[in-house]
Amino acid sequence: MARALESDTSYYGEEIVVERPDGRRITVLAHANPIHDASGHLVGAVNCLVDISDRTNADEARMRLASIVDSSDDAIISKTLDGTILSWNAGAERLFGYPAEQAIGRSIELIIPPAYRGEERLILDRLRRGERIEHFETVRVSRTGRLIDISLCISPLRDTITGEVIGASKVARDISERKRWAREQVAFETELTNQLEDLERLQEMSVRLFTTRDLQPILEEVLRTATSIEGTTLGVLSLVDPESGALIPGARLGIPEEIMTAVESRPMGGATGLCHSERRRIVVVDILTDPRFEGFRDIAEKAGIRAIHSTPLITRSGVSVGVLSTHFRDPHTPSAREKHMADLCARQAVDFIENARLYAQLLDADRAKNEFLAVLAHELRNPLAPIVNATRILRLAPAGSETSEHALLIVDRQMRQMTRLIDDLLDVARITSDKLELRSEVLEVSEVMLMAVETSGPAINQRNLELVIDAPAESTMVHGDPVRLAQVVSNLLDNAAKFTAPRGRIRLSARREGAEAVIAVEDTGIGIPPAMLPKIFDLFTQANLEHDATHRGLGIGLTLVKRLVALHGGSVSAISDGPDRGSRFEVRLPLSMAAVAEPVDRPTVSAPAIGAIGRRVLVVEDNQDSAATMKTLLGLLGHHVRTVHDGRAALEAAEEFRPEVVLLDIGIPLLNGHEVARRIRKESWGEQMLLIATTGWSAPRDMELSRSAGFDHHLVKPVDPERLRGLIQGGNFRNGVDAGPSSRS
Repeated sequence: MARALESDTSYYGEEIVVERPDGRRITVLAHANPIHDASGHLVGAVNCLVDISDRTNADEARMRLASIVDSSDDAIISKTLDGTILSWNAGAERLFGYPAEQAIGRSIELIIPPAYRGEERLILDRLRRGERIEHFETVRVSRTGRLIDISLCISPLRDTITGEVIGASKVARDISERKRWAREQVAFETELTNQLEDLERLQEMSVRLFTTRDLQPILEEVLRTATSIEGTTLGVLSLVDPESGALIPGARLGIPEEIMTAVESRPMGGATGLCHSERRRIVVVDILTDPRFEGFRDIAEKAGIRAIHSTPLITRSGVSVGVLSTHFRDPHTPSAREKHMADLCARQAVDFIENARLYAQLLDADRAKNEFLAVLAHELRNPLAPIVNATRILRLAPAGSETSEHALLIVDRQMRQMTRLIDDLLDVARITSDKLELRSEVLEVSEVMLMAVETSGPAINQRNLELVIDAPAESTMVHGDPVRLAQVVSNLLDNAAKFTAPRGRIRLSARREGAEAVIAVEDTGIGIPPAMLPKIFDLFTQANLEHDATHRGLGIGLTLVKRLVALHGGSVSAISDGPDRGSRFEVRLPLSMAAVAEPVDRPTVSAPAIGAIGRRVLVVEDNQDSAATMKTLLGLLGHHVRTVHDGRAALEAAEEFRPEVVLLDIGIPLLNGHEVARRIRKESWGEQMLLIATTGWSAPRDMELSRSAGFDHHLVKPVDPERLRGLIQGGNFRNGVDAGPSSRS
């Protein structure tokens, strides 16, 4: 008012603060105007105060709100109901990349991906109804095309006069990180769940296989588990053959056999072969694009396979035992989890495979041990039988007679055979415990051959075999123990004689080959099955497990050969074209430095043929000492005796001689004792014959086999002469199989 009076000027809208009597301050607009009289002279002034406190507070609130909007990290946008952008804060600029001048006035679809525009129409419909939309999660697109996960809160804007909805205000918050974290959390939980399920599968596999000892069920269960973990139904588990080192399919799932054969025929052997050779994981994401496997695309297409994941099976000691491969019908990259689980499955598979193989080896060892003990008893009983008979002859025959002298020779010969059996056992024990001492010297190979022939010649002659000696044409000297080397050759000759039928041939030869002397023993015998060749030198191994004494042994002779040769720095090998094709054993020894080239004679020695000797008793026994002593014993007892030495001769003699009693060894060549007995019983003239089995086999099963073949009695060697005399003198009757008091099972 003072200023209006002083200057005679009106003042409008001056904003001032007034303090009321109660001390409260208010904001007012002051309108001061001068007052004039009728003549125009200034006479005073009037002041009008308008309280504007509420409006001032609202303006301050708007200012604060504008400040908040501008500084917010969220995008705050207003728009009309047709979607035209009215306002665009700094947060919107940062989030979507458009400055305000490029956004305001344009359609809100500027930031909406085409796939979500139908969603915007629904939002506008809700706004027109006055609805507020809270925390609506959707996707928007930035200026650069990046899709952004956002959460929207949208409020309707109303006309201040009419209250009608005229637009909308929205707050868009970037929730990409939260979404990413949520997705990662879901992925983590899913992965954890999958891992737990896979571990459960592995645990279930372990439980199922814990007590499984057979290899095949283990391979199949491991393969099923591995394919289940990787979500496929195709796979192969291949094993390394311990002998050849080649991969052999052990189990397959969904892969036809012809596909496996086709893969194996290719040089590299596919992903499985590469995995085995390089001892590392091989992943074929897509065989159609992987240049390493171009040569297998035709096979893969035929099998419907696009991807392969191969994991090596390696023991804790570093030995490769196989490959575990899973196959897929579409391109596939195994995840880290799949690789980890494949490794765990492979480690468990290796343990189970090793356990199964060890168990099989234990069973084989136990079976070999039992077989060895049975054969040992049989081999020891064989020389005991003629010894027992010879002692009985000595009691009955006059002292000094030709008969008694012959009996003494038999005792001496059979005792030497028993001594040799025992010596072989002791030699193996000495070698195994490193206690065998060699007394080495430089000697000619021909000397070794002659020493061996002196030892084995009688057995070869007794078997009616031809022996051909082919000595080296030049001096062939080695450094070794002459006794032990002669033992090596003698064992090979004995082995050849044992497995060669009468009138067969054995050739003993030697030659120089480079820096080695090669001694070979070749026969025309029964040969060696291919499956037995790798095991023929193993301790207690017999190539033929039939009850045929001519084809049995302790299973230590060839083991002794191999170990004695090894002690001399040499090697031994076995060659055979299979059953009935003969065998060839070669011993290779390093030549002595003193070896010189000198021609030597090459003697050829043939063993002489053995001639056959013809109440009525037929004795069928391939051990001629045993047959001879039994004939002598029965002859001294007053019987008329004829002897034969193989199954076919037994049938011919039985039909022609018509014996009342037949003493029939089980282990005879050509036809074994069981078959001879069955054929005799089929004949009318053989129905009432007294058939007595004489054998070294004494187990209950052996007695049952004799009973089923038609034998009346089953006597275990050495046969008790008094027991035998009682059976023969008791008459021609059949009272059941009787092992007699001398038998033990």
